[in-house]
Parts: sequence; C-alpha cells; structure tokens
Amino acid sequence: MISMDIKAFCHGIELGEAASRIVVDYRMKESEYTELKRQFLSDRHAFFQHIKGVAGYRQMLLYLFVRFAMDAYEEYQVREIANNVYFDTFSDIRIWSEVCYRIYGEYGIEEYNWLQEHVQLRLFRLGRLQFQPIAIEGDLKAGDLTVEKNQLVLNVHIPEGEALTPHEVVHSFSLARAFFRGIPPVFVCQTWLLYPGLEQILKADSNILQFQRLFHIYEVDESSKEAEQRIFNRVAADPAEYGEETSLRRAAKAYLQAGGRLGRGSGLYALGEL
Repeated sequence: MISMDIKAFCHGIELGEAASRIVVDYRMKESEYTELKRQFLSDRHAFFQHIKGVAGYRQMLLYLFVRFAMDAYEEYQVREIANNVYFDTFSDIRIWSEVCYRIYGEYGIEEYNWLQEHVQLRLFRLGRLQFQPIAIEGDLKAGDLTVEKNQLVLNVHIPEGEALTPHEVVHSFSLARAFFRGIPPVFVCQTWLLYPGLEQILKADSNILQFQRLFHIYEVDESSKEAEQRIFNRVAADPAEYGEETSLRRAAKAYLQAGGRLGRGSGLYALGEL
C-alpha cells in the first residue's frame, strides 16, 4: 500500500508556501501524534478543547489535519477512490488555512469541527461541490418532492473558490450520482445561496440564482448572517461599515442599508429533474 508523503500532500492540495512551511517544519514526536490522534478518534470534543488551550493551536491543528488527511489516504486506496478526488476533498485544508489568515493574520486552522468530516471519510468533493451522505431527521416536502424520515440523501456544500457555473454544477451532481452508488440522487442544501431575497440584488442570469433555481426551497432563516460573512468576510453591526470592492458587495451593502435582509435558505433537489 502506497503511503502519502507530507510534501506531496501539500503540493497536491496546492497549499501555499508559507502554510506548507508551517506543516513541513512542525516538530512533534510520533508518540505525541499517535496519542493526539487516539484522543481525536475517541472524544473529539475533549480533543479540541485540549488543543485550543495550547499556544499556537491553529498551526498545530493545520499540522494535525494534514497528518490525519495523509492517514486517510490508505482508506482511499482501499476503496479505490481516485487521487484527484482525494486531493480535491482535502483542498479544504488549504481553503480554511487561507480563511484563517484573512481573519486572524496567521495560517492555521480554526474551522476544526468542519474538517473532521473530511478526515473521517464522511464528505467528498466531486468537481465544484462537496457531498455528505446524511439521514433526514424528519419528513421533508418541497414542491413535488417528498423525503421521508431516516432516508439517506446527499447534503451539498459549496466550498469557496471558483465560479459556480451551471456547467460545473451539473457535472458535480452527475459525479455524485456515480460516486455514491446505492444512495438515491436526492440532494439537500442549507446555504445563503438559496436565500430567495438574493433575487433583489443579483442579475437573473447570475450563477448563484441559476444554482438556486435547481432547488425547491422548504425553509428560510431570516436571522442568519451567513450571507454577510461570506460576502464581506465578516459581520458588522452597521452595514455602512462594509466595503464596496465588488459589484456583489456594492449591491448587498445597498440592499442591507435600505432595510433588506440576507438570510439563508434550505432546499431540496432530485437529479431526475435535470
């Protein structure tokens, strides 16, 4: 069985030079790593509480998640999952290390609860989108679609990065249907991109609205600040504080200053509707 080398991993997920240097140069005894991984697998809440008490914990988490991801490579091989899916999935480590830099001024990992899904092979990136098999907690009905409690569906996540073009979206859904054999191609998604009010600030042919129209919206959370966090990289008490560097930011800021809201929507989509 071929193992994964730390430099090859950093290169494969396109981790930047500064962040890669943190990982490659990080010094931890193998016995300490083994014990930390045992704690992670046995009690993740206690593990994260412990790590957050360590000086430089964000850099430690970056190193540990890289190591956890490298350890997962063997299981990817056992399942005969292609290398491109492996590196695409774990490119989230790069994405969140860059988010950490934007917010805290240092490369590391703060979004640790999210990344545990990847290293435990509960989430995969297939093309532009990420997919996570989940069991629905209660009956869902949206449009003509009905999903019963405990039915397995694919939870859709949209990682930061490239444009969300209709072509890439369709391609990802097709990849997911082939990858998750045995799970019906029924998708749920909870995101600011599905908030109906976006029609007020985006052009009708925007990638976001074309993505939104695939879904039957079954719930709206007006109180969510996810849209503001994603658009402006922060949440301000007064919308006047937001920047206007892009057309989306300008439109969103004006909309919020006029009293509008940018919440979050939950939607349901079945691939057969394509």
